[in-house]
Amino acid sequence: MRMTTLLTPTLKKEPAGWQDPGAIRLLRGGYALDLHHGEWSLFPLGALLRDNVAWTFIHAFMDEGFQQLEDLLYRKEGIQLLAHRVVQSYRDLPLRVMELRGGRLLLSGIEASSPEECQRNLLYFIENLLENMALSGFKIEDATLGKEGAYIAIPAEEEFAASSEGVECPSCGWYGTTHAHAGETKPFRTEEESSAQEVFTPGAESIDALCSYLKVPSEQTIKTMFYMAEMNGVLQAVTVLIRGDRQISERKLVVSLGATEVRIAEEKELIEIMGQRPGFLGPIGLPDKLLVIADSSVEGCKGVVTGANRPEYHLTGVTWGRDFKTERVADIALLEEGMDCPHCGSALRKCLWNGIAAVWGEPKDALETLYQDQSGSSQKCALWKGWIHLDSIITALARQKTYPLGLAPFDVDIIVPSIKDETAMELATNLYHEMVHQGVVALFDDRNERAGAKFADFELFGIPAKVVVGRKAAEGIVEVQYGEEVKEMQASHVTCFLSSLLNDDDTQL
Repeated sequence: MRMTTLLTPTLKKEPAGWQDPGAIRLLRGGYALDLHHGEWSLFPLGALLRDNVAWTFIHAFMDEGFQQLEDLLYRKEGIQLLAHRVVQSYRDLPLRVMELRGGRLLLSGIEASSPEECQRNLLYFIENLLENMALSGFKIEDATLGKEGAYIAIPAEEEFAASSEGVECPSCGWYGTTHAHAGETKPFRTEEESSAQEVFTPGAESIDALCSYLKVPSEQTIKTMFYMAEMNGVLQAVTVLIRGDRQISERKLVVSLGATEVRIAEEKELIEIMGQRPGFLGPIGLPDKLLVIADSSVEGCKGVVTGANRPEYHLTGVTWGRDFKTERVADIALLEEGMDCPHCGSALRKCLWNGIAAVWGEPKDALETLYQDQSGSSQKCALWKGWIHLDSIITALARQKTYPLGLAPFDVDIIVPSIKDETAMELATNLYHEMVHQGVVALFDDRNERAGAKFADFELFGIPAKVVVGRKAAEGIVEVQYGEEVKEMQASHVTCFLSSLLNDDDTQL
């Protein structure tokens, strides 16, 4: 394509309100239009880049037996309709499909049995595809995505778009989101046996204030939190118990309760339930109408401090099983820096990540469709879903100096420093037509612009190769740059050289 016909308005200055270097590169390079408020719309270069990334995944998935759909998977009942229409016997399974939807590639699979193996294989497959794109993807576990469910992520920095906080283990290399399984938790237990004692704790409405007043560590306290959970269309009051040094993962809480959503109870709701404001509430003597769930850090505790359900008072020496207990115990804690790795027990450290993809299993009864197995019995299908975020990938790619061959919108940028040089323009034009004929995707910068502006735009474009047709054009010699190396060669050899690169040839400059 000729630059004079391409819509690619580059920017000399960084756009205001953006921090991510990849997003800034896309906006400055004429790949995207800044819509403000952290949104963009793709220009032709951006659309070409995203299409190339999408089709890299699509073709790879097709080789693995996936089939492409249109306008179905994004619908709430789409996969249900598909299963009902085409799945009748074990011969129709597995059925694995994908759908390109804007900036995402949606994935889904209907399996004859448990989908965990497929999920594991798919996550590993996506990691390898990202590695081929020069992106260091890794699996990051999240308990709310179910068994074997996980994200595929890339390392992030504070300024990266949509960066999320997680944890990593420097010892075993495990990664988890803050909603990953917390592993085995030891509750606080004192050596001595003591009965629960009510103590006056004026103004100690927070864990920090309570610990300061009683001079006890936060892990010796129990927080009693109150939520409203929507369960089966009904709003249910829920009491959540967790060790004082831990925070509640509301996403884990939703999964543990089987709720649609949860929120902190409002003060007026709490007064209606408990007859008082928050600050001194505890697990002993709770109303029967409350659903109570305890984090695993609470089960088995001994000699801890809790609220006394009386303003300005707390209880010390409280023990699980003797003073309070609940049948519902689950891992509902946020996983944070300094906590133990659930795999090896080493101290975790904070990490930042960008989500590139996710794969998870749907609940067992997500599909109503039955199929006939080899014995003729009716069985329920298993279902998994996933997505690949294409815009996150192109943003990550834009943080690199150049885009990989095959993903970049063009393989080569042909630059004539001065279009007034008729010999150079003729040689460049002939070279451009030859490349197009040989299947090399070339951009021909035929603009009447300063040479400096053309070279600056080339750096923004991130195109892998550059051919400069300039002062030695009369001798048929051009300058070729690929990666960090630059050399002169006869123009007649350039197309063959670039074609060998596209065909994974080992030719080096």
